Amino acid sequence: MKKTVLCIGAQWVFVCLAGTWAYSQQPPPSTLPIKQVTLFTSGVAYTERGGTVDGDAAVPLTFRTAQINDILKSMVLLDRGGKVQPATYASRDPIGRSLQAFAVDVTANTTRDSVLGSLRGAKVSVAAAGKPTIEGQIVGVEQKLVAGADGKPVSAAYIDLLTDTGIMSVTLDSDKTVSLLDARLNHEFHDALSLLATGTDDQRRSVMLHFAGNGRRDVRVGYVMEAPIWKISYRLLLSAEGANSKPYLQGWALVENTTDEDWKDVNLSLVSGRPVSFIQDLYQPLYIPRPIVGPDVVASPYPQTHDEGLGASGIALNNAQADDISAALKATFNSQYNPQFNGAIGGDGAKGGSGGGLPGHTPTQRRQTITTTGPGSNQYVEGLADAELARQSVNAQAAGQKAGELFQYSIATPVSLPRQQAAMIPVIAQDIETEKVSLYNADTGPKFPMNAIRIHNTTSLHLKGGPVTLFDAGVYAGDARMEDVPPGDSRLITYAVDLSLACERQSPNATSIDTTVTAKRGVLTINRRERNETTYTIKSRADKPRNVLIEHPFDAAYTLLSPAKAEERTASLYRFALAVKPGESQTLRVVTEKPIAEEFAVLDGDMDALIVITNRKDISPKLKSALQEVIQRRKHLDELKSAAESRANEVTSISSDQERIRKNMEALDRSSALYKRYVSELDTQESKIETLRQEAIKLRADAATAAADLRVFVEAIAE
Repeated sequence: MKKTVLCIGAQWVFVCLAGTWAYSQQPPPSTLPIKQVTLFTSGVAYTERGGTVDGDAAVPLTFRTAQINDILKSMVLLDRGGKVQPATYASRDPIGRSLQAFAVDVTANTTRDSVLGSLRGAKVSVAAAGKPTIEGQIVGVEQKLVAGADGKPVSAAYIDLLTDTGIMSVTLDSDKTVSLLDARLNHEFHDALSLLATGTDDQRRSVMLHFAGNGRRDVRVGYVMEAPIWKISYRLLLSAEGANSKPYLQGWALVENTTDEDWKDVNLSLVSGRPVSFIQDLYQPLYIPRPIVGPDVVASPYPQTHDEGLGASGIALNNAQADDISAALKATFNSQYNPQFNGAIGGDGAKGGSGGGLPGHTPTQRRQTITTTGPGSNQYVEGLADAELARQSVNAQAAGQKAGELFQYSIATPVSLPRQQAAMIPVIAQDIETEKVSLYNADTGPKFPMNAIRIHNTTSLHLKGGPVTLFDAGVYAGDARMEDVPPGDSRLITYAVDLSLACERQSPNATSIDTTVTAKRGVLTINRRERNETTYTIKSRADKPRNVLIEHPFDAAYTLLSPAKAEERTASLYRFALAVKPGESQTLRVVTEKPIAEEFAVLDGDMDALIVITNRKDISPKLKSALQEVIQRRKHLDELKSAAESRANEVTSISSDQERIRKNMEALDRSSALYKRYVSELDTQESKIETLRQEAIKLRADAATAAADLRVFVEAIAE
């Protein structure tokens, strides 16, 4: 086989003139071009390729190294009429582990001396210009002090070689060249360095797909990869008051092709939703440490461990609309590759869902662009913001449908987008219902409300959240942010400060109202109500009536007393509607109330607090009498306990004094008068101790009886 090697700049290209192979830095175009791309708002994209193969086929696909893990996790292969064979790819063992297989260790930051020192016993030759070559086996590398050019000692490296004549030390000067004479060792040294260089190489990797079968047939491959999330921005064109036309909404999807391949006539779908997606390292071989187990020893078995065992609102959609995303993708593929299937989404306005274009418009007509008279005239500004002109100029190029729990926009016209380029695609172009209001929230703007629009999603589309630019009567009115709006739901968006209304909120006035005191099974329950009252004042300087929505904080612990009902409630706010006439002021009083129940234990609660409760004016005479009896009994019980404790303390004191007397008696003669007096005192003290102990026992018994009687009495109190 004749080969030719060409060098073009810094790029080598190998060409086989008599064979079938070729290599270049730029991978050849794939025989399975991209047919379908589905972008998700979770940072991934589903890509589907399709084409034909003949017989047994091997199809290479090239990906960036960082994409391989996603490919291995998600790739799906189909062969119509054949069999899918195992896909192959080059493994990527950890560099450090792979380098351990080489005879030369280059894992550390090696130097010439360290490499030669690690090759002890290897045969080398040391050559220098104009000097004979020395061959031998490496004994070691050492540092010696030699005289420098100025006569001072300097350190120099020497290699010790075992030659045929003995051990010889050779200086490793800069003019010395050391060559490995062992071809295998020299080859491994080169391979180890080459492998080390690939550790930081972020070049592309190839995955080889294999198909087995007979004849020509369709095959396809799908996979999920990381991709920029698709975004959407809206233009809301509000008509002037009195105009017959409805507000008009345009939605433009922003998509980006950040891959290394151009999209050519690709069926593009945009899915609104956040499926769970993650990255797992499946490309790099993983090794787990294994225990080192010695020979079996019957007398000393290894211990084992075992892991434990683990045991607002929207419209209803029918079942026909609730197709899952896999069915939607299947339909798209069949429309491309199966001539008998004609279910492509988003034809002319008479097909597909809403948003597919005006009735009767052909795909060619839908490609028309906005025409203006020029950026320097008033007609240019008015034309762009005119709702009727926008309706005639822009048609949605996508049809919306349910895709399982998600919502999908299928672009009707195939998209061609070069790599590393982005595009704006109109996906929504419809009339929509809106309502103008002023929204006041004292926590965000204490003086003025905001101009707001309530958008009612009367379309069958899921409006994905994004920025909204508003034009009112042909004039730019402001920007807003909108959250996701399902079909049949509504959202408020604010876009400008309304200076024609002055607002004020008087701080909440909190009051506490005591209600009742009840007793049951020894527990007093004090019921009260905490009431908050807030007053809002709205003064109009506008020349037209205004509808104002006042937002008030919502707390689930409080009950709304006034007004009787809110216009609507969110998770954290009430919204109250207030109509304000020109030049007038209106007030709104919001009253909320929270019940509070405090409990008090009659038996062991604080005595002073019990006395305060007993003296309350709102307590019933019967309960007051019972509590007074409890107070007297608790005082008597405390006296019994105190007396018993006093007796016990007195016994302890006498016992301590007896210990002192006994120590003194040890130093006295038994016949002395003092000794006899001590004996008499001890006898008297013993009698007193016995009396005190009997009294303490009786007092404790009386206290126990009093406590039991008190408990029975308290349990019987019910009010």
